Amino acid sequence: MSLQVHLLLRSQSYGKFKPRPTECSLAELELLTARRVENIAFYDDALLFDAEKVLMPFLEETIRRKTHVNFHSPNALNARFVTADLAGLMVRAGFETFYLGFESSSAQWQKCTGSKVFSEELAQAVGHLTAGGAQSANITAYQLLGHPNTSLQQIEETMGFVQSLGIRGMLADFSPIPGTPDGEAAREWVDMDEPLLHNKTAFPIIMLGFEETNRLKDLQRRLNRSLGDA
Repeated sequence: MSLQVHLLLRSQSYGKFKPRPTECSLAELELLTARRVENIAFYDDALLFDAEKVLMPFLEETIRRKTHVNFHSPNALNARFVTADLAGLMVRAGFETFYLGFESSSAQWQKCTGSKVFSEELAQAVGHLTAGGAQSANITAYQLLGHPNTSLQQIEETMGFVQSLGIRGMLADFSPIPGTPDGEAAREWVDMDEPLLHNKTAFPIIMLGFEETNRLKDLQRRLNRSLGDA
């Protein structure tokens, strides 16, 4: 899910986006480390929103306190917001794995979806992270699988582009959400009034077929193995 969509859905459900106070996050971090927790995941694809005021002070204080913990970002960071300063700070604070949202290398796709993340922005983010000390094997870019407006050729080209950056790729199954433009576009293939068909595991198979879906996922695994990280 993109940052824009995440914030839209959040605003519809909870009102205006409001970051958690840094003191609360630090207190929770202290509690977890006191209980010998070694790995902490940020399940928030808006983690880098207003990073200078939210995430960076948290990381700076984590470094100052010499907190020893491994951070992970499985919910896809927005590559556009990964600056050189932020990347270095994240690595020094203990970030071990970096998952970046990308979706597609197709210029047409990027234009039609609001220019969420351009190819050059992903490449720049990877450059900032590796320059900051991150291992390329620990950087993964999510790519969208099964979207109604994405061709097989676009998916394979995106996988090749991600591999060319020296990082892992991961296919993220598209899940149609009723009421959104993407969800309404899926009505051509499924009954969007049936909640079971909103499932992200079901839709790519319905759209692409079981064999084609598995072929693409096998291809992704082979590309990752070629990097020596699997």
